[in-house]
Amino acid sequence: MKKKSLKTLIKQVRAELEWPILEKSHEMPVIRIASYPRTRSHVFLMPNKLHNKSTDLDYLHELGHAYLCEKVHPVFSATSQFSSEKDKRQFLMAIPALNAACDWFIGHWQMELSPQEARKQLQENIPIAEEVLAAPQLPPLEIILDAALLIAEGINYLEEPFECQGVLKTVVDAFLSVPPGQPSADNCSLLVNRLMSTYTDHRARLINQDGYHVWDIYLPDTASHDSASDPTRETTV
Repeated sequence: MKKKSLKTLIKQVRAELEWPILEKSHEMPVIRIASYPRTRSHVFLMPNKLHNKSTDLDYLHELGHAYLCEKVHPVFSATSQFSSEKDKRQFLMAIPALNAACDWFIGHWQMELSPQEARKQLQENIPIAEEVLAAPQLPPLEIILDAALLIAEGINYLEEPFECQGVLKTVVDAFLSVPPGQPSADNCSLLVNRLMSTYTDHRARLINQDGYHVWDIYLPDTASHDSASDPTRETTV
């Protein structure tokens, strides 16, 4: 069977989306897709063709958010909703972990669709993770999570013999503890909390608000805390 090109895969995934799509131009040089479960719609933010820096793999990754949002759970949307009762500072604590967790599952979805191209891109990005490993001091949180994601994917798909320690190893182990081929709200929540546990005492949980799932950020009561209420200690995935 002839291998499908990335452009063919993009057309295929777009055709499988059931929610209406609205395309808008925007000034950023990259493609972004925002999905809105409340209106059951997608907004494709497309840069001018002359300034577009997104590759077809980047486009496919963005489509992965929309696809898993529709077909699995809205938690995979790139526009996750948070409880209206929380202040912005609490949202910001969860966003790095949420973005990284979603990318773990979308990366696997993409690997299954276009394994040759996805592996090639992963191999090209591995040196970024190696720079983090070689750095004398830990970089900012988002870079740690990105590097740990690359390392975990390298171990998972390329069987790279990475050796890391400290915080970086803890984050890598958090990724590897949740199967990327089993995307679900529960598994995403589990990974989000295992990642959050590496940099904050706060945790995140999905709650129902006006008929929709939103993220609630909270500080567990350690006095009455047990394994049943701690998302980081769940063992079933």
